Amino acid sequence: MIADPAGFARPAALGRRVGAYLIDGGVAFLILLVAAGIFAGISFATEGAFPLLLASIGAYAVSILWFVVYTVMQGGTGSIGMRILGLRLAHASDGDALGFGRALGRNVVWALGAAIIVGMFSALFDSSVWRRGWHDKAAGAVMTDIAGRGPLASAEPAEETPVAVVAPATPTVLPEGLILPTQADPQLEGWTPASAPAPRAVAPVDAGVISFVPGVSAAASATPRGPVTDPIASIDETRLSTGERPVARLVWDDGTKQALYGRTLFGRNPAPETGAMVTPVRDETLSLSKTHFELAPDADRALWVTDRHSTNGVTLVRGTQRQSAEPGDRVRVHAGDVLEFGDRSVRIEVAS
Repeated sequence: MIADPAGFARPAALGRRVGAYLIDGGVAFLILLVAAGIFAGISFATEGAFPLLLASIGAYAVSILWFVVYTVMQGGTGSIGMRILGLRLAHASDGDALGFGRALGRNVVWALGAAIIVGMFSALFDSSVWRRGWHDKAAGAVMTDIAGRGPLASAEPAEETPVAVVAPATPTVLPEGLILPTQADPQLEGWTPASAPAPRAVAPVDAGVISFVPGVSAAASATPRGPVTDPIASIDETRLSTGERPVARLVWDDGTKQALYGRTLFGRNPAPETGAMVTPVRDETLSLSKTHFELAPDADRALWVTDRHSTNGVTLVRGTQRQSAEPGDRVRVHAGDVLEFGDRSVRIEVAS
């Protein structure tokens, strides 16, 4: 059984997948028809100076060009039919965009399977909720429902896993000397913490590592088994602290506020790194990379942003000026700056 990829858990219904194929097929047929009409018109207008054979070749060349564009769309944010019906192709392992190469291989396998007819119905042979056809399995792809209309993948039977409840009553020591406080931090001016969140059940991990903190996840192996919620929404309730005042306060596009205490990784499901905290960011449109960017203070408490070689990049907005962060290079962040990445954004309020 395929594990639920990070950041999404809704398989696309077969009916809507067929509908997307029909829409895309109709678009391709219309393009071929228009191209054939134009080239044939040129041939008749020139009284055969432009032969009908060349007109046919030109029409099919346009169709091939459209196939390339269609494949690029599939490997990115989705084809026309997929966008209309709220579907998206993604890697089965991590939920990243499929990419042109895999999308091309998927289409080639589908065409070969369709040549023997039975390949067109190979998705019916998969009894899992993902209904992966031969072309999906060859490309390592799943068709996901980003419109939220389908059932959750967690509805598929899974092995029972013992769970542990994280409900710290006393400060808990984290790697690198970080502390999880149970009381409000009076050093962040204007910060009003909400009531303590309810304990959450998580899968156990190796001793000495906290597998989940509300709003911040430190386990790369944890698999979501329910509706995806915004993990930063409760960051004002349970906050990490190094014992010093926060470096900055982040104000997200949905109004959520977050205290920043040190180097922190942001993305759809950031992998933990030594000396860094992680903040998963809600990504309903799959526009974020797994680890998209990081914010880190230097020795003088100046704040810097680094694009972690993300797919859609990071743009720093300062007033009317916009600056794209070069992947791997640090860019200085000042109070009032806004970071735009994928379909999300966050405003920086530097505390120092």
